[in-house]
Amino acid sequence: MAEKISKTARASLGDKGSKHEHPCPQCGTSMVATKVMKYASTPGGMYWVCPKDDNRIKI
Repeated sequence: MAEKISKTARASLGDKGSKHEHPCPQCGTSMVATKVMKYASTPGGMYWVCPKDDNRIKI
């Protein structure tokens, strides 16, 4: 019987970078998850932001 691996150990295994990438629909570069603060009637929250053209997608 195989040895049971804890939930924490399973979460730490593997390449996390490739799992959490989101390609930009306009240019194809990988976007970065960023928290945007609410200010002057613009909504806040979590967004995918493209580093090249500042394209935002709500998470």
